[in-house]
Amino acid sequence: MAFKKLIYGSIGASAVFLFALLLSFTVFAGRILDTSLTRGMENLRERLGADIAVVPRGSENSYQGIILSGEPVECSMDRRLEDELRAMDGVEEVTPVIYLASLNASCCSVPIQIIGYDPKTDFVTSPWISEDYSLRFGSGDLIVGANIALDGNNTLTFFGRTYDVSARLNRTGTGMDKSVYVTFDVMEQMLADAREKGIEFGDGSDEGITDRYVSAFLIRVKEGSDAEVVAGRISRNSQVSVVQSKNMLSSVTDGIGIISKILTVITWIMVIIVTLVTAILSVFRVNTRRKEWAVLRMMGASESWILRLILLENIIMSGAGAILGIILASLTVFPFSKNIADAIGLPYYGPGPIGIIKVSMLSLLITLISGAIPGIIAGAKAGRTDCYVLMRDGEN
Repeated sequence: MAFKKLIYGSIGASAVFLFALLLSFTVFAGRILDTSLTRGMENLRERLGADIAVVPRGSENSYQGIILSGEPVECSMDRRLEDELRAMDGVEEVTPVIYLASLNASCCSVPIQIIGYDPKTDFVTSPWISEDYSLRFGSGDLIVGANIALDGNNTLTFFGRTYDVSARLNRTGTGMDKSVYVTFDVMEQMLADAREKGIEFGDGSDEGITDRYVSAFLIRVKEGSDAEVVAGRISRNSQVSVVQSKNMLSSVTDGIGIISKILTVITWIMVIIVTLVTAILSVFRVNTRRKEWAVLRMMGASESWILRLILLENIIMSGAGAILGIILASLTVFPFSKNIADAIGLPYYGPGPIGIIKVSMLSLLITLISGAIPGIIAGAKAGRTDCYVLMRDGEN
């Protein structure tokens, strides 16, 4: 009977469906965004590897841009500082890196960040190479982030030279997914080719560049040592700046926390509004069908039977709206996840199939509850309709 009423439904029933759609859309999209940002932050924490990054003075924001969003930058400083850092009390490991921005699409396959690392001292990049690729990795090959699209023959071209890709890093949801990693030997060749294209690094010479200049030093502090104390010692050098991983994580956590709170507030506001509006619509629909309830009471229908009928109608409309809302939210969030991540500027790592199912179930449950509560209120009102309503309305 509930399905018949819906087939011949009213504007009120359509409105219940629409508000349920809006609620499920908001809950699903909000939870997916919140979950993706949280997972991105967790991956960032695991992937940083270093406790401290030493960069040229004034390059702190550029370094964070590389890590968080993969924003292409390039900077250089004297490598002679490496020995001083290694000898510093509290320092366990030091590895140099070089950042080279491939910004000219005419000379390169894609405009991305190229990161050079020293395999002899590296403790940040190598541990994250997918096992499927690590055995095929050879001298002169590239390692690419998870979001880097390859040419058809598994190669990339930079500054007029083509390189084979032998390894791919696991996906992280951070700027590392948009970067290409090369050993210092390969970087030496790239820097020489880049110079021919008008891109200078260091003092502009084309021999032994990586022996004399780097972009940053990544440092792992000894267990039991205070990273802030070590960072303070390094900061005494006026030529460099220090970025502590925990401070960067703290800023990311704060940013994600603010967005999470906003999403939560929006979700609860939508729940309250939809529940109230659905209640008003449900009571209105009940009042316009008073004769129907009176006839049902005369035919022997109990108050509880009428209540279940109204409740079922609301659940059907809310459920249908919730399912469509989840579908529309999926079509909005997932295809444009990369654009969303770029716009937010924070690590973004979407949930897997199980996570998506959980969020879908949560969205469906919340929407059904927001439709069921008004249904119970309206159903109780309809169940109390007395038979004399027919006679009273007939006299008017």
